Amino acid sequence: MITILMIVIIIVAIMLMAVVLIQSSKGGGLAGTFGGGDASMVFGVRRTTDFLIKMTSVLATIFLLFSLITNVIINKGGGSNESIIQQRSGQTFPQQPVPNPPPQQMPQEQQQQPPADQQPPK
Repeated sequence: MITILMIVIIIVAIMLMAVVLIQSSKGGGLAGTFGGGDASMVFGVRRTTDFLIKMTSVLATIFLLFSLITNVIINKGGGSNESIIQQRSGQTFPQQPVPNPPPQQMPQEQQQQPPADQQPPK
């Protein structure tokens, strides 16, 4: 049941994207590129615009309803009300000890030599 709803949602989403892209905007949209100009000649410019607006509304409504129905079915299908993080919050994971790096030793010459710009007092 859920897989059928998911397939319908995908099909409706693809159709919705196509209808939105076909609509002409201020820049002309993709209507002229994919033959939308011929469709406007058949229906007339005003009828085509009205049809595409109605199709957008219908497809968006169907997409919303099927998404909500799928969400309700998934939540009723069992499972817990806790998220994965909440379910695993009581678990402790063993931590491995981190080895300490050996201390780095500087050569004796660098430790005792004063900086070059400072001269020892005479």
